[in-house]
Amino acid sequence: MGDKDSVEKYLENNPQFAKEYFDKKLSPEVIATTFAENLKDQSSFKDVSQIQEANIIYDLVKEMQSQIVMEKVLHKVLQRVCLILNADRCSYFGLRARNGIPELTTTLFNVTPTSKYEENLVNPANEIVFPIDMGVVGYTAHSKKMHNIPDVTKNNRFSDFVDKQTGYKTKNMLSFPMMADKECLGVAMALNKIGAEEFSKADEELWNKYLVFAQVIATQHHTAYMFNVESRKGQVLLWSASKVFEELTDIERQFHKALYTVRIYLNCERYSVGLLDMTKEKEFYDEWPVKLGDVPPYSGPKTPDGREVIFYKIIDYLLEGPKEEIKVIPGPPIDHWALVSGLPTYVSENGYICNMMNVAADEYFTFQKEAVDESGFIIKNVLSLPIVNKKEEIVGIATFFNRKDGKPFDEHDEQITEKNNKIKYNGSALLLHRLAG
Repeated sequence: MGDKDSVEKYLENNPQFAKEYFDKKLSPEVIATTFAENLKDQSSFKDVSQIQEANIIYDLVKEMQSQIVMEKVLHKVLQRVCLILNADRCSYFGLRARNGIPELTTTLFNVTPTSKYEENLVNPANEIVFPIDMGVVGYTAHSKKMHNIPDVTKNNRFSDFVDKQTGYKTKNMLSFPMMADKECLGVAMALNKIGAEEFSKADEELWNKYLVFAQVIATQHHTAYMFNVESRKGQVLLWSASKVFEELTDIERQFHKALYTVRIYLNCERYSVGLLDMTKEKEFYDEWPVKLGDVPPYSGPKTPDGREVIFYKIIDYLLEGPKEEIKVIPGPPIDHWALVSGLPTYVSENGYICNMMNVAADEYFTFQKEAVDESGFIIKNVLSLPIVNKKEEIVGIATFFNRKDGKPFDEHDEQITEKNNKIKYNGSALLLHRLAG
């Protein structure tokens, strides 16, 4: 053990360590808990707590100004409120929508007063996802109200879905919906009051007070995100409108520009565009082998307007490496990496937008679970949608792979890509299939 002088010198040279140590060992909460039995008058500790609370609020305001990563600021809020409430842990569930269906997903999980941000931030590959109609979390998002559940075993809305996956035992909880006007952005949870059977009314007030800060943070982030989305939509509209009047004679370059520019607005690792055969009635010489019995009649999938689903050309945009690469493949094989799953064929047949996360766990389509080529590229999440002309005929399928931030594609990505794919046809309905000539 060091002598007094060396300890003093160390503390002087390491003020942050000293602050963290005394915050942990000599905070009003720790002192009050330690001497709870012998403490008669707690008014002095209440005064200290008010000072401590003011410091916490001041720190949070500073964080809001300095941090641009929403999750980091929310993490700090949850750490503080977990300590003040004496909760075992806190979590934040984000609310998003895919394919028009809302869902909740773990964003910050198992936050404690001493846990690290990196440990609590959930990797998109390890998210726990569940529908909005499940559990107290889902009910909070649906009702848009705070809830105090003293005993989860007596609440018929409680679901042990997450407990079963983590091995944790939830006994009681507080929940709070993060709102931006009338829209729910996510739900914060505090679990298992330490030293008591349930969270009190006073806990509810504190919970509400601090989560208002979290709500401001979430709203600020949501506003910035939506501004970015609307800005990208506007850029797509402006760009597409200008291209309608520009270089309409050079169709191949026009088509390439339309697709290549998508990468600016949708930050994905790869995307692939499959062009469909537009033939509705076969020529005599094509039908003759079938009539003679030499070739069996076509029995595969068809587009909504009755055409056979045949991809006669695929254009791959490989953006994940240091150098972007574009490959044009006429007459692609059925085992081409973008076609082999069957998803583009399904979209061609039904005309649906398909937004899929964690494709390795999907059992309907046959996505490759290993690397699709020598580059080592692995498909994680996919957004596939039809490209239509003025007649609403499906002329191709655009499939986007792996958002670069690791998150699944969301409804805003769907809107941006759908808008681009439709608008590029305003100037020329034959833009896509003339290219293949």
